[in-house]
Amino acid sequence: MAKHVCVHGHFYQPFRENPWLEVVEVQDSAAPFHDWNERVAAECYAPNSAARIMGAEGKITDIVNNYQFMSFNFGATLMGWLRAQAPAVHEALIEADQAAIARWGHGGAMAQVYHHLIMPLCNDRDKQTQILWGLADFAHRFGRPAAGMWLAETAVDTPTLELMAQAGVKFTVLAPRQAAMIRPGPDAAWHEIGADGLNTRRPYIVRLRGGRSIVVFFYDGPVSQAVAFENLLQDGARFAQRIMGAFVEGEGGDQLVSLATDGESYGHHHRFGEMALAFALQRIDHDPTVKLTNFAAYLAANPPTWEARIVEASSWSCAHGVERWRADCGCNTGGNPGWNQKWRGPLRQGLNVLRDQLADLFEQKADGLLHDPWAARDDYVRLLLDNSAAGRKRFLENHAKILLDQQGRATVWQLLEMQRWAMAMFTSCGWFFDDISGLEPVQNLRMAARAIQLARELGAAGLERSLVATLSRAQSNRPNKGSGADIWRARVAPELVGLERVAAHAAISGVMEEEPPPPRLYCYQLADLGHRHIDHLGASLSWGALRARHVRIGRDHELIYAALHRGGHEFAAWVRPRPTDWDIDEIGAAAEDLLRSLELERVEAVLARLVGGQRFDLSDLFLEGRRSLAEEMARRLTTRNFEVAKSIYDESKEQMLMLKSINVPLPPLFNALAEAMIGEELVQGMDLPPGRDLAGHLGALARQAKALSLKPNGGRLERALAKRLAACLAELLESPAAVGPLERALTLLDLAQALELRPDLWEAQNHYFELIGSLAGPPSDGLAKLARRLNIAIAARP
Repeated sequence: MAKHVCVHGHFYQPFRENPWLEVVEVQDSAAPFHDWNERVAAECYAPNSAARIMGAEGKITDIVNNYQFMSFNFGATLMGWLRAQAPAVHEALIEADQAAIARWGHGGAMAQVYHHLIMPLCNDRDKQTQILWGLADFAHRFGRPAAGMWLAETAVDTPTLELMAQAGVKFTVLAPRQAAMIRPGPDAAWHEIGADGLNTRRPYIVRLRGGRSIVVFFYDGPVSQAVAFENLLQDGARFAQRIMGAFVEGEGGDQLVSLATDGESYGHHHRFGEMALAFALQRIDHDPTVKLTNFAAYLAANPPTWEARIVEASSWSCAHGVERWRADCGCNTGGNPGWNQKWRGPLRQGLNVLRDQLADLFEQKADGLLHDPWAARDDYVRLLLDNSAAGRKRFLENHAKILLDQQGRATVWQLLEMQRWAMAMFTSCGWFFDDISGLEPVQNLRMAARAIQLARELGAAGLERSLVATLSRAQSNRPNKGSGADIWRARVAPELVGLERVAAHAAISGVMEEEPPPPRLYCYQLADLGHRHIDHLGASLSWGALRARHVRIGRDHELIYAALHRGGHEFAAWVRPRPTDWDIDEIGAAAEDLLRSLELERVEAVLARLVGGQRFDLSDLFLEGRRSLAEEMARRLTTRNFEVAKSIYDESKEQMLMLKSINVPLPPLFNALAEAMIGEELVQGMDLPPGRDLAGHLGALARQAKALSLKPNGGRLERALAKRLAACLAELLESPAAVGPLERALTLLDLAQALELRPDLWEAQNHYFELIGSLAGPPSDGLAKLARRLNIAIAARP
């Protein structure tokens, strides 16, 4: 009997992109990070790519990529975000899969249905597209076809398994309670799961129509539950022991103990969970009585003979099947006693009706343009991965019924974009939590609004009215939020983005910098068709014309714009379609003298008359733009006032030192000023060019801070220190014998110790392990000293 262990992590985040901009906007609740994707990546996804194993003295003895020793799936939309925002993590996942292939002959990565939809609640067309998109995205990133596919919330029914098998998927993973009946072979009688429960230590075949089949691994429920809910990750040794204890002595044949949990357990839900996982995996890997594996490798070596039937429309996170995503079944987070989830039904019903309305429009408008509209939708994922001109040309060669002109092509792209958002609006998170006013249901509604907008531009009418009428029956548990219809009007409809708003954002954002519209703004391409700018005594005016298009749709729109900055926070812009007889110089002739006379009300009147159209102000900027503009205004203010503040500090410093020497408390105003000044000088001082006395400069500033008992802004200083330390280690990685970066790194660590700062050493430590792994011999005395300062065991080698 051979013993095998497989630990699976389901790594997923809700689809957080603004559907009009296709970026994740800032989320204050994730502070100090930009958004929740970034926060979870920093707390979980990145740490698991470089997990620390600690020795007896509390120092790092090894850094390992956990992913190469486990089975894992990352949602396609999350992988896209990682590729753009955390490419090192994205690359670590690819490398882990390749390492598993080298070790076991099969990669540990699994595909996932694309938008994390609850498959039993989808129609057959959406099921098929979600499977095909997930498989195509996986193959594009990992360079191989997926053997296994993860189902959102492990929600399953037989039609879903049939479509997966038809697409070439060999296996999936389910919860033990999702097995209905089992038998030891095709000729044996079926029997229900007994009191002892399902034997999860073997895989099972599920027979399907047409002679097809798919393998199901039912994970170990108790151990998986302990990871998620019983603090098992507080101790890596106990974690390993619990896994090993799941084997049954005396049971014939090979045994596989498999776990499946949310991957975010390892670091995000449980701090340092990735370290417990790394320790447990290493201990198991070093145990000669057991073998680590992944599902694909185990399946190749152990073809199943036992068969199973599944519980139809079941999942791992709802005891009532899949009711959590359409009804008030009683499943919720448990954090809001007395609340109900009756809103789930109307939300599901409203979106189902909208989906069918959009499907009818899709077929009607695509008729005459595409051979098979639904086959084209199945293939559209290739353009989500490669939207190049060559990729679009190939797509049309395969799917267009006739030779399409620009407008015909734009109509095809718009129809397919409409269908993309028509599927995304069913992302499972919209129903999982407790109230329709939460971030996740609102995000689903925003995606529905984007689909409706695209449909409206294609001639559809009444879709929004129909959906809002259904949402009026979805009552929030928060009395001040009203119904789903109220939430739509307050938090969805105002977010709508058209090309006029895109142009206004570009104009207002650029008026302070005298810049024409940028060539790319989020998912919009902008072409400058003429730009003018004048400013006088703090007032600025920009105007011009531009051509705008959505990068995926390609329908050109020419617009004229004007933006006025009256000073301070007063901004205004006007945008409308470009008239054929528009003269760009007419505005300058009418407005320049008025601006130089600071007759700004009359300037506004000129702009309203000569540009007209819709008027926008600062509140109409996209969230990131509002923040960026505010930061720029603050930067200008800070730059103007910094030298004044520094002069006040320098003039008062000696007097304050005298007060401190006679034990007189410093005035709070001076204390705040001094902390800000020294903190800023420390940050700037870290960037002294090579050859300057970095240690002397930073040391003098640190002594000032200590003498005045100051505590400079720790957060900003710690982030700056971490960044500079990582840069020093990156230099050492390129030139291990270089003295300069080594001395700078040690100086920065001295500064941190002197001011009791705790910079994040994660990236610097990663570079150090990579560095010593590249050395032919032992590290030099200087590098050994640096290891001690970075809390790394000197003899440690990767």
